[in-house]
Amino acid sequence: MLCHIIFSLLFFCIPVFATKIPFINNTVFIPTSNTDITIITNQTCSQCLCFILNSSYIALNCLPNDTCQFFNTFSRTYTIQTISQARLYFFQEIFPNASQCCISNTDYLINKLNTTTPIHANIPGPRCLVFDNNGYLVTVSWSINQIIRLYPTNLTIVSYPLSPRFNDSPQLITYHNEAYYVAFPYYIVAVDTNTLTILSNITAPNLSGTRGMMFLNNGQTLIVASTFNSYLLFFNQSATDSTSYSFVNQQKVNYIDPHGFWYVSDTYFYVTSWQDNTIYAYSATNNSVIWTEQLFVDAHSVAPSSDGNHLTVDECDRYWFMLGGNGIRIFNNQASLIANLTRISASPFYSIITDKYVIYVSDTSSNLIIRIDPNIQCYSDEEN
Repeated sequence: MLCHIIFSLLFFCIPVFATKIPFINNTVFIPTSNTDITIITNQTCSQCLCFILNSSYIALNCLPNDTCQFFNTFSRTYTIQTISQARLYFFQEIFPNASQCCISNTDYLINKLNTTTPIHANIPGPRCLVFDNNGYLVTVSWSINQIIRLYPTNLTIVSYPLSPRFNDSPQLITYHNEAYYVAFPYYIVAVDTNTLTILSNITAPNLSGTRGMMFLNNGQTLIVASTFNSYLLFFNQSATDSTSYSFVNQQKVNYIDPHGFWYVSDTYFYVTSWQDNTIYAYSATNNSVIWTEQLFVDAHSVAPSSDGNHLTVDECDRYWFMLGGNGIRIFNNQASLIANLTRISASPFYSIITDKYVIYVSDTSSNLIIRIDPNIQCYSDEEN
């Protein structure tokens, strides 16, 4: 259920040394991970276009802050995001395919993951993981109250600039449009991804025990899980590209401890229950003012202790439920258990699955961030 996009948009072309390059205005390509890109700062889009001569790059994001992102390949899984005054170029007239299933044979995949030696980074109390516009893997430490940024290939720490040391323990982090959003129990702060300075504060009267955060409509809407009182809170962006949000609405959930989100579309998403080890599906009604709630997965029978942290859905429509001390349980799209994964992490909290099943997992209890690369090539069941 990841983003499936076929480019039926209106293309424009720009001549560069008598060559016409297709592009889309106000749009950027966002891969699942940023490990195969080149980033150039303090250069205009026109200056960056000069780098295409005699290069093998196939795409370019031109961002409005004079940052350019060059892509050597297209990620198999990706999203397309609207950013005002940005531009997405396609060199060589090569365009990304719709997201495709890499390894449909689950048993084969699990065996590869279980027999691969992972690498680890010792991080005190890591929480959620995100990739940012710099290509860093980013988390927050609820033990030392800081943002931690790592190089994703070897998990070494990015030393500069230093993160501010927050007064309270951060619970979660998410990313949107060159800003980190860091959740504390009763408020959220937006932090600039380049300078690590605080940009804005977000709060609401019923924000109590902040956990998951998710953006809809290209950042116009922010949804927050308020776990202590079992609410989903809705905020509207104050202006285009702003990091300021105002509370507009709330919806009571029919379970305890809403915790993690998984975005499917602007009208459909999932929420995990930490207490019940369940996953609920939400679909929009009445112009997204009211959301219909439906139980999707109940993992309590296979994971009896409360630890329903976060959900990751891969491009083969498998649902990876991070269940802490219960391990990782994998379900199909009919909510049936199809696999257990216990060797990667003793207590998985959050995961990111990138191309060819390079997987990143945070383990809060063990103070670890884990990277596992099974070194596989994508193929179908018929080739297994």
